[in-house]
Amino acid sequence: MRGHPLRTAGLVTAGAVVVAVVAAAGIFLYLRSYAPLRAAARGYAAGPGLGTEVAPTFGSGGKPVLIPAYRKARPFDTAFTVHNTGRFPVTLTGLAASGARRAALAPVDLLLTDSATASADAGNVHPFHRLRLDHGDTAILVVRWRLDCSGSARQTAAEAVPLRYSYLSLFERSETVTLPFAVTLRCVGGPPANP
Repeated sequence: MRGHPLRTAGLVTAGAVVVAVVAAAGIFLYLRSYAPLRAAARGYAAGPGLGTEVAPTFGSGGKPVLIPAYRKARPFDTAFTVHNTGRFPVTLTGLAASGARRAALAPVDLLLTDSATASADAGNVHPFHRLRLDHGDTAILVVRWRLDCSGSARQTAAEAVPLRYSYLSLFERSETVTLPFAVTLRCVGGPPANP
C-alpha cells in the first residue's frame, strides 16, 4: 500500500510531462508555419512601361491583368499593399529565393515607395530596407519584374511573390503572397489594344 501513492504521483507526473511536450510541439509547429501576410484587394499600381491593363475576364480568376510593353533589358515595376493579418509583429527582409528567378517573367527585386497611395513611379521608388509590420499594419511594396523574351516562352504570367520575413526573434520563413492582379508577359504579338 505504501508504494501505491508514489506510483500514482509518478503516473500523474509522467502524464503531465507528455501533455506539456505535445503542447509545446504543437505551439512550435504553429509558430514555425505562421503565415500572416496578405495582399490587399485594392491599393495596387503599375509603374512605367505598362502596355495595357485588362479588366477581369473569364479565366483570370477575377483579377485585372497587367501586360507590360516588352523592351529588352528593361524591368517592369508593380506596387501593392501588404497587410499583416497575424497576431505577432513581423519584419519583412526581402524577396525569398525562388527557382522562378530564371523564368521569362520573375520577381527580382523588392523596393519601397514614399507615396501615400500605391505607386510604382520611378520618382517615388527607393531601395528596400528591413520593414517591421505590427499586427494590423499595412505597407506599400514595389516588386521589380524581370522580363525576358529571349527564350522560347510565348506568354507567361505570375500572380504571386515570395516574401521573406522574421518574427518573434526566433523564426525566419518565406510566404508566397497572392497578388490582387496578374502580370502577363507576351513575347509574341505584343500586348493587345486597350479594352
